[in-house]
Amino acid sequence: MAPRGPRPAPLLPLALLLLAVGLAPLSHGASYQQFLTRHVDFPKTGAPNDRLYCDLLMQRRGLTRLSCTHHNTFVHAPAARLRAVCGPGGTHVRLNLYDSPEPFPVTTCRVRPGSRPGHCQYRATVGLSQVRLACVRRLPVRLEPTYLP
Repeated sequence: MAPRGPRPAPLLPLALLLLAVGLAPLSHGASYQQFLTRHVDFPKTGAPNDRLYCDLLMQRRGLTRLSCTHHNTFVHAPAARLRAVCGPGGTHVRLNLYDSPEPFPVTTCRVRPGSRPGHCQYRATVGLSQVRLACVRRLPVRLEPTYLP
């Protein structure tokens, strides 16, 4: 006969697991620090031209180690301005997505055909663009490609 008495609620661990799984897509496994590394370059790193800027930054930020990242955008604004988009300084779109009210200076780097790890080369597009950020705890964790050049 099984002993009687208080038993742990079997549904609590299951509920916590479902909550964690449900929130995972909101951040795509990213963190604020990863966001800064991948997308923020302020002040903009100097380079002789925009193409070399992309080649340099993509390598320096570790985005060419295992494969040539297809495309990436760098925002040339202080991290505090991007954090503000995740709160009262931004417009809530849905779930954890917020739009910036004003455009930011950006450089979008796209891999050139024939690139291979260790020899990744990029094309650059420079401009001003509003940004859409995925935010967790009022911190940006992902730059959504909605408005990017």
